[in-house]
Order: sequence, then C-alpha cells, then structure tokens
Amino acid sequence: MKCLIVLFLVSIQLSNAQNFTIKSNDNQYRIHEILSQYIQQKSISGDEKVAGEWLKKLCRQNGLYITQMGNSNGNYNFSASIRPLSDHLPNIIFLNHIDVVPVGDSSKWNYPPFSGMIMGGRVWGRGAFDNKGAAVVQLASVIQSARHFKDKELPFNVTFLAVSCEETQCQGGVSYVIENHFDELNPSVVIGEGPPGLKGILETDTSLTLFGISVAHKRPFWLKLELELPTSGHGSVTPLSYSNKGMVIALSKVVSENQPIEFIEANTQLLKALGRLENGIKSSALKHPHTFKGLLVPKLRERPEVFSLMSNTVTLTSLQSETNTVNLIPTKTTALLDCRLLPNTNRNEFLANFKKSLDNDSIKVSVMYETPPMHPSSDTTNFYKAIHKAIQNNYPGAEIIPVMMPSFNDVGLFRSKGVTCYSSFPILLDENQVNSIKHIHNYDEFIPIKHLETGKNTYDEFVRILMKVN
Repeated sequence: MKCLIVLFLVSIQLSNAQNFTIKSNDNQYRIHEILSQYIQQKSISGDEKVAGEWLKKLCRQNGLYITQMGNSNGNYNFSASIRPLSDHLPNIIFLNHIDVVPVGDSSKWNYPPFSGMIMGGRVWGRGAFDNKGAAVVQLASVIQSARHFKDKELPFNVTFLAVSCEETQCQGGVSYVIENHFDELNPSVVIGEGPPGLKGILETDTSLTLFGISVAHKRPFWLKLELELPTSGHGSVTPLSYSNKGMVIALSKVVSENQPIEFIEANTQLLKALGRLENGIKSSALKHPHTFKGLLVPKLRERPEVFSLMSNTVTLTSLQSETNTVNLIPTKTTALLDCRLLPNTNRNEFLANFKKSLDNDSIKVSVMYETPPMHPSSDTTNFYKAIHKAIQNNYPGAEIIPVMMPSFNDVGLFRSKGVTCYSSFPILLDENQVNSIKHIHNYDEFIPIKHLETGKNTYDEFVRILMKVN
C-alpha cells in the first residue's frame, strides 16, 4: 500500500512538471509558447522598454513582486520576486537580459527574426537562445517557486532580474542596478546565462553528455586606436606615410603576434577535468598541463575556442577611415579591438605591452570599456554543489565540470562586488542540435524545445535543495 502511495505521488509530480504552464492574459501557455511571444517583442539593445513592459506584466500576472530599477530605453530593468525585496531575505537571483543584437539583413533569415516561429521542434527568432530562451526558462522556475513555496517561511528569496543593455554594455542595465539597488537585492548567489549541456563532443566517448558550470569569465578590455597624419589628398601620388598605411602596419604586428598561454587555476581546472574523461597520453597531458606544455600548446592553438580560455586575446573588429572615395587619401584612421583578459591579468601591464607591440607612438590608444578585476567563484560552495546535484539528477550519467567562459556577461559585475556567481543554462544539445550555438548573434537563431522543460525542472531542484523546505 505504501509503495502504491509513493508511486501515485511521483506520478502526480511528473504530471505537474509536464503540464506546467504560465498565465498570460487569462490564458495558459507552455514555456516554448511564452518564449515565442517574448521573441515577438522587439528589443534591440538600447530599445528595450516595450519588451520590458510586456515581460513585467507577465511576471505580475503570475504573482511575483515587482521592483522597478530603471524605466527608460537603455536602462529598463526590474526584479520579480517570490517575496517582496522589503523582507530583506538573502536572495537567489536569476539574471538575464532583455536586449538582443540587431538582426542584420532580414532577407537572409528563413523565418522572420521577430516571428517567434514554432517549427520543427524549435522556436525561431532573434534572442531565441541569447538570452530570451534562457530568461523564459528562468522565469518559469521562479514562477514555480512562487507556487511551491507559497505561505511557507523561507531562508531565501528567489528573484528574476531582467536588465537592459547587456549586449552593448552601456551605462544603464546591470551597472545601474548594482550602483543603485545592490543592497535592496541582497544577493547571496547570482545565476546567469551560461553554457548548455553538450553531447558527442568528446572524441573518446561520443555518447557522453558534458555540462559546464561557469565559475569565471574573461574580462572585456575594448580599445580604440586613432592615427591622424595630415597628407596630400590625391591617391595618384603615394606619400611616404599616411594614416591607413601606418595603422595597417601597426595592426599587423599586434594581430599576428601569438599571445602566450597562461595556465592559471581557472583554466587548468578545466583541463584536468577533461583529462579525467579522456584516455592515454591525451588524458595525461590534460591532467598535467604544466608538465606537457610543449605538447599541449600547439594543439591548443589549433582550437580557437579552447585556446581563448588559456590566453589573453586581441581581435580586430573594425577598421575605418574618414572617406570611402577611392582616390582620396584620408588623414585619419580608426581601429577597434576586442581584447579579452584572463582573470589574473594586470590591465596596465597588458596595455603597456600592447603599445610596445604597435611600435608607433603616433597612434592614440584609448580604453573604450573595461570591467573591474574579479575573482573566480569557488566550486566548493553549497550553491555550486546544489546546481551540480540538480543537473546530475535531471540528466543522469552526465559529467559536470567547472569552466571559465571566454565571453563576458552581466554576472561578472556582481562577481566583482564579491558575490558568488555561476553561469549555467541546463538544457541539453545533442549532436543534432549543437549547431544552434552557431546561430547565436547570427541568422536563423533558434532553440530546441525538447529540453526547455527539463532546464526549468533543474532550476526548480536547485532552489529546493537550497531551501531545504518540504
């Protein structure tokens, strides 16, 4: 009889999980249907308010407590919590951003970029993966927590924090929230956008599922270079020196220079974890990167996505002059470089070495944007253990490892304030779905529907573990 009761309760739980819906305008929708509606709310970075208002209304309709933290385009932010922030509970924060990158040439999309088309087991459109897909999964879990923990005394609040301007890192968004609402939020841990689970990426075991939990990010260090050289204007007579020539020569030295690999705790931790999953000499080399550095470095340089975790990187993203006329020599040339620094890198030393490599004192170098230094979050905290266990329980047999991300997102600013932060999007992409990552910030962005519900359930379990409330 007792076994039958247990089975009955389990079946009810499974049924509830499978039938989870979100209320919107007196109707009930599945997670992917809400995502489709959210994608239809255009929110190019700097123009997020309309989409933000739609999202805030959705949160309010589902019983969350709203706190506005900026109310204009480029700075539209709000929190939606299961308890009022005025209760001052330590806060589990799910951080996401409303804004998306531009769509480019819309004629190159197979499905209109703001259609939110549901087709072929996928949701299509700008922001489907970055970051509206992750945001809706987070929101579904926060709504679930509000329902599950209603009228219960809790050790934590749970908050959905939606911000603007993540893609362009303007002065609004999370920077404004931290400056003006940090104490009010009272964060204990922040969970942000991060890597999904991947299946079939290991050569020795293509059946293995691998999840990374990001404990660190590289820091953005964006540089602007300007060279101005007055010269004769006509292109028929080539001057000995002119701005385009000087800039190209200097840049060729910088972008062709091999940045040295630096084995630090954050990236050696990743290599050692991967080494435990490999076999033979490859396993030994990964588990002992300092010993096998001579063997590893050439191989790592062949894999830009891995090499970027082992080194500071310098990428030329823009080169412009003041004219597009073919026979007119410009007097000024400007270049933009996206530099990403390892957590332990001294920015002043990096900048000095960069200028030395340019070997042109006439080039003005200015820092367009940078973030403060930040230390990696520990993989021994109760928060890390909780999300690790939640992923393990929802994806049995998966390997879960701490990783560092080459990209930067808003959790880094919380981390720079000493807050424990992790980035993880617990949905699984198998070998047939992994190409969705290639479409992020690209044409035909999409996200598979299949594991959105499991991602929500993983976040649910993470919260329940921390709450320790029946």
